[in-house]
Amino acid sequence: MLCEGDDDKGVYESLIVARNLPDFQICHSAECNGGGPGGKVGFAKAIKGMEALSGFRDLRALLIVTDTDALQTSFEDAQRALVDNGHTAPANPNVAGDMLGKPVAIRMIPTDAAIGNLEALCLPAIHEKWPTAPQCVNAFLHCTGADTWTKQSSISKARARAAAVGFYEPDPYKGIGHLFRNGTFSPLHACFDNLAAFLRNFDAMCGI
Repeated sequence: MLCEGDDDKGVYESLIVARNLPDFQICHSAECNGGGPGGKVGFAKAIKGMEALSGFRDLRALLIVTDTDALQTSFEDAQRALVDNGHTAPANPNVAGDMLGKPVAIRMIPTDAAIGNLEALCLPAIHEKWPTAPQCVNAFLHCTGADTWTKQSSISKARARAAAVGFYEPDPYKGIGHLFRNGTFSPLHACFDNLAAFLRNFDAMCGI
């Protein structure tokens, strides 16, 4: 699995363990491109670097997981990362393309039909842990004007980050990936059910 950043990796690792899902080797983009750009902008270089890894021949399939910042262009950006490296990108989310004879799929977060990101997906689990977070964070974002930002994904990131800063006393600087890894948030929350079902059925979808 190739994801955008370490927070994503932490959430997906904890989800797989907590729900006893099939094992995935998870890397975020900066880990696969020699410390180059992270996030979705690093996908193309990460895919190129992946082909050179000594264990690539043992790779059974590749799953790219990325945020739906925009309904059409986010998926196209992930497709382009594959095509620019000479591979066949899947025509639609959640179906398989081809990467040097290995299946490759793209999973959009939260889905391919809804604009959002990892933080938006995780907010229900965050609010389950800290029930007063919505009220407190909304007041803070209203005070700063962040609740009027035009980029919805940035607002979601601000909500998740503000909750951690205000409620996680051991280290307010920690991101949500760390807080899923250490058990602060539960990957058993129903907000992850659709993603968990997809990961559970990934091998069957790819025919492996």
